[in-house]
Amino acid sequence: MARTLFRVLSGIVVLTAAAGAGASDVEVIYSTRAGDTLIGLEKRFLTAPFGWKGLQSRNHISDPVRMPVGSQLRIPEAWLRVEPRSARVLAVQGDVTVDGRRLAVDETLQGGSRLRTGDGAFVTLLMPDDSRLTVQPGSLARLDKVQGFRGFEGQDTRVYLERGRVETTVTSQRGPAARYQVRTPTAVVGVRGTAFRVGSDSAAGTAQAEVTGGEVRMSPPGTGLATALPAGFGAIARAGAAIPAPRPLLRAPQLDAMPTVLERVAMQFPFAAVEGAVRYRAQLARDEAFNDVVMDGVFDASPARFAGLADGDYWLRVRAIDDAGLEGYDAARAFALRARPEPPRAAAPRAATLGWEAVPEAAGYRLQVSRDVAFKDLVGEWDGPAPAVDTGLPPGAYFWRVATLRGDGQRGPWGDAQPLAVRRAPGPVALNVYNKRLRFAWPAEPGGRIYEFQLARDAAFGDTLIAQRIGEPALTIPVPDAGSYALRVRAIDPDGVASPWSAVHTLSHHYVLPWRLSAPAAPGP
Repeated sequence: MARTLFRVLSGIVVLTAAAGAGASDVEVIYSTRAGDTLIGLEKRFLTAPFGWKGLQSRNHISDPVRMPVGSQLRIPEAWLRVEPRSARVLAVQGDVTVDGRRLAVDETLQGGSRLRTGDGAFVTLLMPDDSRLTVQPGSLARLDKVQGFRGFEGQDTRVYLERGRVETTVTSQRGPAARYQVRTPTAVVGVRGTAFRVGSDSAAGTAQAEVTGGEVRMSPPGTGLATALPAGFGAIARAGAAIPAPRPLLRAPQLDAMPTVLERVAMQFPFAAVEGAVRYRAQLARDEAFNDVVMDGVFDASPARFAGLADGDYWLRVRAIDDAGLEGYDAARAFALRARPEPPRAAAPRAATLGWEAVPEAAGYRLQVSRDVAFKDLVGEWDGPAPAVDTGLPPGAYFWRVATLRGDGQRGPWGDAQPLAVRRAPGPVALNVYNKRLRFAWPAEPGGRIYEFQLARDAAFGDTLIAQRIGEPALTIPVPDAGSYALRVRAIDPDGVASPWSAVHTLSHHYVLPWRLSAPAAPGP
């Protein structure tokens, strides 16, 4: 009779089987104690219709009442009384279903539950022995068994991964009936306590395992040809072939350049390249153990980019992927996202007046102007509720940035630094009168600037007679009616940035008095 023997060697599960052996052939080893009898063992361990006579025959015991202490009894697993147990859902992210319905946190799952995760979706399960299993995006997995056996210490957990990936941290398995096993169509991975990952591509007929702690045994289904994978190694199995020699996992990337606080909704996480890597996987989670994973992505090179995450405290981990597809050791780092309210979008400056788009959730705004892009040489800082500030800055080259203020008075993230060139106002304006025409002229400004000239009946320029843009520092107009007028001029750069208005000049003509242009007494508005 073909049999599989379930043995414990140095804390590692070893499966030995004849070709064609099935799950029903698995046995556990019980070491007899003082006072044990086969009839007593039947009452403690066995389920109907199996009885003590079967144990006697299978183990060639002559006296069912008197057995030497320490005798090794082989008991088929199928004879044992099963104690069904359940896994609890620790965390769910995205589209995750169990048996076709949506899954929720704190639900309990029994053996036979079928899990499916959509794109970007995760679910982490807590087993009764505190082992943790995280099903990655785009996976289909089934909890074949979550159970114990009456009278035996330990837990029997078996997961079938049809496609996708799982990551698991297994609590050390104790007891002769303890087992933690992940099966795929291509390979079986069994452990007694370790941290490892398993991937399955049923279409390609491959499976892979990566071990980051402890040791696993990987074997083709239905064989006893197990290959040991120690920590730091992985292997890719192919259907119908022996498990290849393990290959070392790539080292963890360095995250020294990663900031600890991010202030942009579009996040970037730089990391150092790893020799031998062709891609990198990055994941974000709410907890250091990565039970509650919220985002996952594969990138060709640094940086890893994510967007759409709510403000909060998170963890990042990054691992390198080699040319065979094996994923290496993790580098992890905590970070905080403080990106909201988002900084306003800056508008084009109008001379020394700076403005930006209003942010509905902002309680106010903070504006800074500096002589350097690092904002170490501050010229001024303004707080206020309006999305614009007239800084009154003198001519010069500056940088400016704006941030939102929250209701508690705390500042949100700064917007990008914007260059600011405050131009000198043109002037003074001179007047020349000839042939019933008035010609106004002022000193030219360099850089191909154009000019805007205004003439109005009032100094507030509410009743404007002339508003004209010209390409030279002069303008000729017909003589207007007698009276008093106000005029001003400003320069506009090719990029549309305007200088301040010149001081307001007064133009007057009263009957027999000639046209007169007075010197400005105060700067214009």
